Amino acid sequence: MLKRIFALAAFGLALFSSSLAFADDVKIGNLTISAPYVRAMVPGAPVGGGYLTITNKGDTDDRLVAASSSRAATVQIHEMKMDKDVMIMRELPDGLPIPAGKTVELKPGGYHVMFMKVAEPFLQGQTIRTTLTFEKAGSVDIDFPVGSLAASKPDEDAKSGDDISGMKGMDMGEAHVSGDPQRDIPATMKALFETPEKPLAIQPVVSHGDWAVAGWVQDGRGGRALLKKGLDGWAVHLCSGDSLKNADALEKIGLSRDDAQAIATDLATAEAKLDAKTLALFSSFEGTVMMDQAEAAHAGGDHAGHNK
Repeated sequence: MLKRIFALAAFGLALFSSSLAFADDVKIGNLTISAPYVRAMVPGAPVGGGYLTITNKGDTDDRLVAASSSRAATVQIHEMKMDKDVMIMRELPDGLPIPAGKTVELKPGGYHVMFMKVAEPFLQGQTIRTTLTFEKAGSVDIDFPVGSLAASKPDEDAKSGDDISGMKGMDMGEAHVSGDPQRDIPATMKALFETPEKPLAIQPVVSHGDWAVAGWVQDGRGGRALLKKGLDGWAVHLCSGDSLKNADALEKIGLSRDDAQAIATDLATAEAKLDAKTLALFSSFEGTVMMDQAEAAHAGGDHAGHNK
């Protein structure tokens, strides 16, 4: 099992109670498209992820080359993968291959459709009409049902909790941008990355100016995330371990000296209240996970390039 996987994930809220029914399969040419869904979005978050399964029953390779939707200014095809010690999430400029006789699954933590510059957040129970374009099969409209904030399959009502020793979960009974970093930062991190099977605990959160550091623990792993505030709210800039405790390291990343020193000081005070086991998990994160501009791009709303 990889040590350095950036396993941050979605929102530990009391989630909506309605469930989604599986959409009917859609066929175009030799392709069968099944189980599409998107996750609900936290208000203020400008990006959302879409997932589906594509089976090529023909004897000729095809390729998903483009996507578009009236609900997003831009829709791109993305992948998430490990490159040495860094988790990279990026656009696939040449599209996603769909080999003959194979099934390709777009799912959290792997290939996905990225809806960008979304003006009105996707709400559970809605349907997002999206046009997918294939190199050989052509274009087809697909309805993506909107699941819960942490859905990992189309018909799932996700539930998550906080069972990490030494880290009491914060009360986030409502998903909204409150202007309070203690609420908005955990909401953003969880809504982006959590899965029902792997709840995410976030604490402490310290911020100064447009920067913040948050400790996280998930599935027996932990680390610290550096976040930056932009026009659309908070975005994860990178994830690392003990380096984010150090003012000099924060300054080299791009923080002002005042912000770096304030965050380092406040973080030391906040983490002094946590147990040794939790602190050891924070320290265990090796390497650095950079969040590509496009998917982490709450910062200023700039989605050029891809992220996350």
